[in-house]
Amino acid sequence: MSEKLKLYRKHILLVLVIIIGILLAWYLIAMVFNPMRRPTPLIRLHVLWRTPIGMDMEDVIEIIENRRRWGDPVINRSNGFMHPTHFVEGPDGRPSAAFVGDKSIQTRIGIYHMMPFHERNVRIFWGFDEDGKLIEVYVRSTFSPRLV
Repeated sequence: MSEKLKLYRKHILLVLVIIIGILLAWYLIAMVFNPMRRPTPLIRLHVLWRTPIGMDMEDVIEIIENRRRWGDPVINRSNGFMHPTHFVEGPDGRPSAAFVGDKSIQTRIGIYHMMPFHERNVRIFWGFDEDGKLIEVYVRSTFSPRLV
């Protein structure tokens, strides 16, 4: 192999390493500065830090409305939210998803572009008891292809 070809391959490899390094740095910086880009359990911890268990429903609504990037809250004062990992026995004897709480709030906190053709939709559900005290927080994070 000629020296020019070896040098050319080294340059190509160097350029690829730099591009991958820049993309990785961008991804890590985005995770540090926006906690909602983190894994779902860490998002839940962040939300619980802002809205701890036992907080009043009206205070949670105020926090949601003051977050400019979060969507408008959907407030349900007559039903909890359906939690996909909590189950009860259904009428046919098979497990079905259980409702959490007597009241609930849900909101979309954002759609985040994780990679060039991939996005993440993050929604948060808060469940409250009959007195309007927070009893559960559930974070649903879905991934989907992003059509350009």
